[in-house]
Amino acid sequence: MNRLIFSIVVVGMLIPAAAFCQRFEPEENPERDMHMRQMRMELEEREAQMDFERKMRELELEEHRIKLKQAREKNKHEPHPLLLLVAAVHILTAIWVYLDIRQRNCGSGLWIVLALLAGLLGTLVYAVVRLGDTEKKKG
Repeated sequence: MNRLIFSIVVVGMLIPAAAFCQRFEPEENPERDMHMRQMRMELEEREAQMDFERKMRELELEEHRIKLKQAREKNKHEPHPLLLLVAAVHILTAIWVYLDIRQRNCGSGLWIVLALLAGLLGTLVYAVVRLGDTEKKKG
């Protein structure tokens, strides 16, 4: 008897659950279907536009990389402007030291070499030594 009651209760519980689990077929709504199709088409269009824009950015980036590479290769053989400026300063200070030595008729070529190698620092040392020599000659 207990089994019979238990069986009836179980079956009674399963019948409504089975009815609830049945797939409900949605009612056909042509307006909603049309709206859903339009939404899908808009989504696909936006995705296609985003892919296009992404590819265009990649192409532009690649173009900039190529231009940068070409510019680097072009400038690879040219010396840096700062290096040219430093070389010009060294040469000009050496010329000034040479002219000063010739004008005063004293000194040696060692000062010219020092001015070429050390630049402004070598010329400053020459000027300090020269000032010391001038003071000795006055006294």
